[in-house]
Amino acid sequence: MNVFTKLYDLITGKDNQTLDLGRVSWAISILTVIGHSCWSAYNKVAVDLFQLASALSAVAAAHGVALGMKANTEPDKK
Repeated sequence: MNVFTKLYDLITGKDNQTLDLGRVSWAISILTVIGHSCWSAYNKVAVDLFQLASALSAVAAAHGVALGMKANTEPDKK
């Protein structure tokens, strides 16, 4: 298995074939928060680590709860 297959598996459901909107949203949200902090550091703007940690934890908690609530609706492995 290559890296792209593993990354694709992270954003699919239990069957590893169906894209999961919750997981895609989670990945985009995490990458956005990290990308914004990197962009700020690149432009020599102070990055508040407390706000970064708060944003990452809010994204992780919200998406974790959402994925937990919809866990019974995912298609089964074949």
